[in-house]
Amino acid sequence: MGEEMSEQEKSLRDCFAKFDANGDGKIQESEFKRLMSSLGGFSSKEIKRLFKEADTDCSGSVDWREFLSWIINGTALKGMGAKGAASFERLLNTETQDEASFVESAQMGHSVTEYLKKSGSKGKSRTKKKTTTKAGCDEFGVPGDHSGHRIQWPMTRQGAKDLLDHFLHNGSRKPLHARHVQLILDEFVASYKSRHPKPVIETEVPQPDGRLVIVGDTHGQLADVLHILYHLGPPSAQNRYLFNGDMVDRGSQGVEILLILFSFFLADNESIIIHRGNHENEDMNALHADNGGGFEDEVMEKYGLSVYRHFINAFKSLSLASVINKEIFVVHGGLTRVKNLTVDYINTLPFQDYTAPHPMSTNVKEQLFSDLLWSDPTEYEGKYKSDRGVGIKFGPDVTTKFCSQNRLRFLVRSHQVPEDGRGFQKQHNDRCVTVFSASNYCGDGGNFGAVIVLSAANFPRYEVFEHFAAPLEELPAIVAQGDATDWNQMSTSQQRDSVETSRAARQEKTFERMIISIIEKKPQLWAYIIRNSLGQKLKAEDFVHMMEQQTDGDHPWMEAMEGWKVIDANGEIEVTKFLNRWVVKSESAGYSSFVNDAIKQVYEAIVAMDMDLSETFKMFDTDGDGTVDLKEAKQVLEKFDLGLSSSQIDRLLGQLFSTSSVITTADKAARMSIQDFLGHFTMVYSATNNADLPRWVLDTLGQIGRLIVKVKAPGAPDSTPHAAAASDMSKLFTEIDTSGDGILQLDEFVTGIEKLPGLEKCTVDGVPLSHAKLVEISKILDVTGDGTLNYLEFQQAFQLKGQGTTDLENSLVEDLTTLLFRYRVHIRTGCQFLDEVDSCKVLSEEFGNVLRGVNNALRSNEQGISESQIKHLSSALAVEDEDGQIVAYDDFLRSFVIADTETGEVIKSFRA
Repeated sequence: MGEEMSEQEKSLRDCFAKFDANGDGKIQESEFKRLMSSLGGFSSKEIKRLFKEADTDCSGSVDWREFLSWIINGTALKGMGAKGAASFERLLNTETQDEASFVESAQMGHSVTEYLKKSGSKGKSRTKKKTTTKAGCDEFGVPGDHSGHRIQWPMTRQGAKDLLDHFLHNGSRKPLHARHVQLILDEFVASYKSRHPKPVIETEVPQPDGRLVIVGDTHGQLADVLHILYHLGPPSAQNRYLFNGDMVDRGSQGVEILLILFSFFLADNESIIIHRGNHENEDMNALHADNGGGFEDEVMEKYGLSVYRHFINAFKSLSLASVINKEIFVVHGGLTRVKNLTVDYINTLPFQDYTAPHPMSTNVKEQLFSDLLWSDPTEYEGKYKSDRGVGIKFGPDVTTKFCSQNRLRFLVRSHQVPEDGRGFQKQHNDRCVTVFSASNYCGDGGNFGAVIVLSAANFPRYEVFEHFAAPLEELPAIVAQGDATDWNQMSTSQQRDSVETSRAARQEKTFERMIISIIEKKPQLWAYIIRNSLGQKLKAEDFVHMMEQQTDGDHPWMEAMEGWKVIDANGEIEVTKFLNRWVVKSESAGYSSFVNDAIKQVYEAIVAMDMDLSETFKMFDTDGDGTVDLKEAKQVLEKFDLGLSSSQIDRLLGQLFSTSSVITTADKAARMSIQDFLGHFTMVYSATNNADLPRWVLDTLGQIGRLIVKVKAPGAPDSTPHAAAASDMSKLFTEIDTSGDGILQLDEFVTGIEKLPGLEKCTVDGVPLSHAKLVEISKILDVTGDGTLNYLEFQQAFQLKGQGTTDLENSLVEDLTTLLFRYRVHIRTGCQFLDEVDSCKVLSEEFGNVLRGVNNALRSNEQGISESQIKHLSSALAVEDEDGQIVAYDDFLRSFVIADTETGEVIKSFRA
């Protein structure tokens, strides 16, 4: 793909190109100031100083040689300060993380559905509920009392303008009825396919005095679309629009944008052309908005699965490119890896078979398809692998060759925000022009948007209209001013007023993404801690190193640690406290039931071993020193059939060690008392299993437990409350085991408890505790039902619930919750594949198969969901339906919340 250059040189060349906005090979002072200001963290005085240092020959500009010297000699970073330097370093990193991670996500989604196909899961049909048109509905089935906007059919230009006005004044507050939406989508698909049957549209600037407006990415930002259409006029045969893809995702009003565009096309199919971008793609739409997607969530919230599938069908009809007046090529992403590419060859693509090919396809035509939607220009000659994971980077020689072979003047593309914060960018000797129309991108970009306007009178020259859209709620008043509206002045003031709020919003979003990254990577972080037997505190720089190694992305960890105020006076961070601060939880009642069952299962698996006291200690304390370290504990627990994965055991052990008195040995390994270790297991169980016991039994066990705590073992050292209790339990067990066989017969238990000092004060419903009641209790405590009590059965009965118990309960299932949260998109993809009736529900066994499909798609070094957990979870979430046991998968997968355990606040919800 062209001559290779070092990664460092590529990064530096990219950086130089970002400064050199006009592409003349020199960085002018105005260009330098504009980009450095957009980064934040630099004062005007500091920017002037930095430019002066770079401009070594005092020519008023910086060429490549000076720029290279400035960087390599370290002059650029000198005196910037920590925040400025961090901003500058992030500038050098050109990787688009969201879209790069999309590839992995899409691959996994496809793997899950392939597993379901091969396993024969798709075969058990369910009954689709019949819908009947109720009395009082119009001919489309819309109820007479529907308060939203009503369309008139067939769609007319006035009807499209009425819909535009409706969304101007109401946004998405008063949506169209679902029946109207489906009607527009179905009619659009049929009409667009008929009018534009090929991937590439041949079009012209309307004659004799018309114009064609090219609109770049709008990404669900309705305010930008309204600004453009009211400023430049609505679509018509003489005022034609070309929307160049990426109308959806990230922003929350992609539905309204598409309905406006589709309605104008239905009113006049010469008024608008709509291209497919890389976000008109169901794999991308399935991601959450924070990860680059969001359109599926948006439609599901507004209309449900059936309407979402209608939108996906509409995406399959959209064009891939256009040629204007046989001279200008317009495409969303860029050029391709195919040699001697022609427009005729693009027209052979099967573009209506899917929204987008598999991102890792090796089929030439599918790669070409992806390249058109994903590629980006670069200033290096040749073709290179894209940081996005799909598409390529193409150089000026590729653009020149394509234009020459196809007799084109230049190409227009979109797909990325220009680096200098403008809405457009010229590259490749002005033969590759980027136009991006979403101003203040994602609400914090601080950038201008733009459109390109081609007029019949001046073709092929064009005008660029830049804008910075006002908030949606302010637009009706601005539009009402009519011709008195100064759109340029309004945009300038909006951009100026947004600088500080955009900068603060960017930091807030960055920190929020980091929190989610921490949660999703907790299994790896705990595994790292266990593998290295780390203590409870780490130096801040060591902690940052761990986070950089174990999490994805280029995040400002030290800046975040300072912002979160987690570094103590000694420059250290409490590891477990930090990792426990943010957790993902499910608000599903069925999931809560599953959690309790999972906790019981773990304890009962240990109790079922029915070991005597000495065997229990020997198994855990392999070297006989009375303590156990993290590695020893994990080795032993993995021998049990606990129903936990390796990473879930890591999570459990990390929590156990964090709430105990830990000794750090000379080799820096963290160790704890074996009795304390066992005490924690029983404390977890007593908080759940004992909840099923009769009230009088619980009260009596509590009274006896408090007596045991008072009977301190002679000479026992002070320790944590849990360790002291465990030590007392061990001594008492040995004393009442008169046979010395390490197992208590039930009569030994009763006799031993009756000898406890103060037992005569214990009461049951106000009556002194009797021998008969103690016998009854002993039988209840015999979990294994063999007429004896082993040490763990004995200990759990009297363990007082203390500090940290809730954390321990959560730790047993947090790894599983994190796993389900991390792969919620792929679980939903699998369920939707099986959900042929669009009910957002699947059979319980089908849900289990989807979870198995996720397991199958995980990398070999990633931990999945155990088979017992799959069965328990599928059962816990199921409710009885006419078709059998049904799991409402969409409700469950949207029940996750991110909570701050320090404040108790939910900082993010994923429920529609």
